[in-house]
Amino acid sequence: MTALSIGDLAKCAIPPEAIFFRDTEALGEHLRNRDEIELSTLGQSRAGQLLYGYTMGTGPLTVSITAGCHADEPVGPMTAQILPELLRLYAPELLELFSFRVVPQMNPDGADANRPWFASNPDFATYVEHAVREAPGDDVEFGFSEDEKARPECRAAIPFLWHHKPVAAHFSLHGMAWAEGAWYLLNELWAGRSDMLMDELIASAGCHDMPLHEIDRKGLKGFTRIREGVATTPSSIAMRAFFDDENDPEMAAKFLPSSMEVAMATGDAPLCMVSELPLFLLDVPPSIENPVLFRFRDALNEARAKGGAYALQELIQTFRLRTVPIATQIQLQFTMMVRALHHVASQRARPSK
Repeated sequence: MTALSIGDLAKCAIPPEAIFFRDTEALGEHLRNRDEIELSTLGQSRAGQLLYGYTMGTGPLTVSITAGCHADEPVGPMTAQILPELLRLYAPELLELFSFRVVPQMNPDGADANRPWFASNPDFATYVEHAVREAPGDDVEFGFSEDEKARPECRAAIPFLWHHKPVAAHFSLHGMAWAEGAWYLLNELWAGRSDMLMDELIASAGCHDMPLHEIDRKGLKGFTRIREGVATTPSSIAMRAFFDDENDPEMAAKFLPSSMEVAMATGDAPLCMVSELPLFLLDVPPSIENPVLFRFRDALNEARAKGGAYALQELIQTFRLRTVPIATQIQLQFTMMVRALHHVASQRARPSK
């Protein structure tokens, strides 16, 4: 079965009903109405909300997917919730090559806290006023452990995602509040053998006139630049080292393994990827010496200190900030997973030397 090209994947239709910030009740109803998946209730969040997982596909290789780990990043859950339909329509061959295990909303409590700012076309001023994000050391992404001190969401998801068999690939669907373009993260194990995949991801961004995020953190927190728009995935070990160096051992101790680290520990050398797509695009030239991300962060802090709508509007104009359509973000996340899984399949098919 022939895989769709990058250009064709960029045109995949995202139905309007996919762009919906579902609460737990609506999510459960949405998933129960899908015949192509098998739905499971995994446990409860801190606030007692249900945590769902679903499986689909019949292939011999297993894929795990998490979405929504960070409270103010709603697009990942939207992609995960519409994924069965997108695979059926645009990449049915993957359902024969892989079996998928998906937790489409890892953080229902955090999602609820962010509903006041969400709209189908989010407004930046409303986002700034109402966005809520867990503090470092308390976010879900670096909480994947079955230890009692881990968040209940992570303890509930681990058996469903990774107790069955090793995984061939793992995707953690994330986003950035703002950046000057798309940023893709992949685990170091695969960085040296994924040039073609990275070329495809960059081409995918180009199909949407999406620039690339340019930054070099030189290994800080585990982020090592591979090429423009691509870096390695962070690690809990590097996160703890960062806070130890900041003389904050209490914060360092709060960092537990990430979903990528737990997936890698299943033992099948999986490809692990994170999507980092901006909700708000900073339409200014990138600079690796003076990253746009940091310049904007400092300018936003100054605007907040001044107060008033004028300071914020001036900031928006200076950085030519605009909302990235949610449909575009879903298309980019879907394309990342499709092309990455074809890359995994081709690598697995090669005879060992």
